[in-house]
Amino acid sequence: MADTTSLAGEAAGDGPRYVRIQKVLEERLVEGVYPVGSLIPTEIELAAEFNTSRFTIREALRYLREHGYVERRQGVGTRVISSSPHSTFFRSFGSLEELFQIAVETYYVILYTKRIALDPELAELVGGLPGEEWFEVAGVRWTRPGGTPICYIQSYIPSRFEHLIPLLDGHQGPFFALLERHSDGKIEEAVQEIRALPMPSEIERQLGLSKGSWALQLLRRYLTEQGILIASFNWHPAGQMVYRMHIQRAKPAID
Repeated sequence: MADTTSLAGEAAGDGPRYVRIQKVLEERLVEGVYPVGSLIPTEIELAAEFNTSRFTIREALRYLREHGYVERRQGVGTRVISSSPHSTFFRSFGSLEELFQIAVETYYVILYTKRIALDPELAELVGGLPGEEWFEVAGVRWTRPGGTPICYIQSYIPSRFEHLIPLLDGHQGPFFALLERHSDGKIEEAVQEIRALPMPSEIERQLGLSKGSWALQLLRRYLTEQGILIASFNWHPAGQMVYRMHIQRAKPAID
């Protein structure tokens, strides 16, 4: 079993500390040190064991959740659900900061950028007006360079941001953060719609899917006082994406 002593000896190795911790925890899961169905130590306990911050531990646990080893349950803890990784892409978030982290932890490659005029149907979906000129930016998000494709993304950006379009190429953070920095207003909210749709044939080819595949399409619109900042269609292979929400019963009011 890997231990904190061996981890400390790797301090001069490559990669952030959370990555080295994540590897130790992954070894424990594979070897059955933390059996399926059990709870792994808390963030506080792991932070003490590895002599690091809870933030670092949280980043290590994020990897384990996304690879299907564990699940986080409010009020219960982090439970082991598998001793081997799964290809399913799990995603759960409740803030813009967590959306930001998704873009940082993955790798995005732009395939093309073009100016378009919104047709009535597209205008209704992205929050523009029919006939308005917007920019369409399409690309593929990967787990890492040379890794596994996660989804195909079509982003639609109002023409008032034309001067920022050249900055998108090679930008590995979220587009909404780049646009917000150069906008007059802050993002007030992000609206998300989820649909199950047949995967378009061109996207099937880009993601290496067989003909007739289905998609889980996530449409997100980012809103400011000045209007839509950006709208993005995220096309995920339906069998490889799990969108998870935690819904809690409201606490009764206390008189």
